[in-house]
Amino acid sequence: MKQRYTIYALFLLSLFVSISASAQIKGVITDSLTNEPLMYITVQYEGKGVGGISNANGEYQVETRKGWDELTFSAVGYITKKVKLKPGTRVLNVKLQSDDIMLSEVVVKPQKEKYSRKNNPAVEFMKKVIENKKALKLEENDYYQYQKYEKMKMSLNDVTLTKWKKASTRNSPSSKTRWRYHPRPTK
Repeated sequence: MKQRYTIYALFLLSLFVSISASAQIKGVITDSLTNEPLMYITVQYEGKGVGGISNANGEYQVETRKGWDELTFSAVGYITKKVKLKPGTRVLNVKLQSDDIMLSEVVVKPQKEKYSRKNNPAVEFMKKVIENKKALKLEENDYYQYQKYEKMKMSLNDVTLTKWKKASTRNSPSSKTRWRYHPRPTK
């Protein structure tokens, strides 16, 4: 009986240790100017292979462990932000700044540029088709031939093995016809 109590105590202790060793950090990621929630922002621990993505409401949730003390928030169009975590942090709301890029010059052309046929495989293929057009006309040739392949699959119900053997020994219309018997699976 004493051994059983010891096993229960160790089991409960291991539950508390595993819960404290692995916890969750959650929060909301918003734009620093508009305070709107940002979706699909990558949240990760650098080099740990653990992370997540914010949902449509900007909410995220990632696992944390002892010794993991820096979260990275990144997305296209926003400056990547690294946040040092304090021990015991469970909620972390983050504001990301947009990464504005100034263009030095914008060029607008009034005409459509000329289409280039160079290095275009479709153009080369169509040239070959046009060259062989005469050879492919049936009216221009004295004769033509082709090979035909047909495959037919049928199912018959309630066929016994004796009926099957009787039907498969008859002369078939084609010598290439193959007959196979698959017995019905029993339930």
